[in-house]
Amino acid sequence: MKTTIRQLIRLLALLLIATAAQAQTDLAVNQAFQKYGSQKGCKMVTLIDGQLKGYDLKVYKSLSFRKYGKEIMALVKADRPKAKKIREIVEDGQPRNGYYMMPPQREGINRYVLFRCDEDFVGAIVYIEGHLLPDDIMKITKR
Repeated sequence: MKTTIRQLIRLLALLLIATAAQAQTDLAVNQAFQKYGSQKGCKMVTLIDGQLKGYDLKVYKSLSFRKYGKEIMALVKADRPKAKKIREIVEDGQPRNGYYMMPPQREGINRYVLFRCDEDFVGAIVYIEGHLLPDDIMKITKR
């Protein structure tokens, strides 16, 4: 009986992760999380149906990187044309810091890609999905 309950819990957890991953499959940055999330020099954090600073989030993923920065930033740039730019800092023609609002996949669920990357290509990207407005993202990221 305990084994069956454990297997059911594992199956439900896998389904939740698969559903969350499906939400960003149309974005190039999804490849960054998949390809570099478990690489040496990178650190990935995933939160499904959680809270951050009082805001309910469907998905929160962050990837900090010390390596692979050029490759990861190329993926961010690939998503740039379909994004609504909330904020962007461009230095020497290269986006270094930005908050992008991506087209929603479901009614009322907004998606955001946030990033920062220094001139040595060390930085981080964040994917957030939930009932959040651009002002909410600014409040979450404000220190």
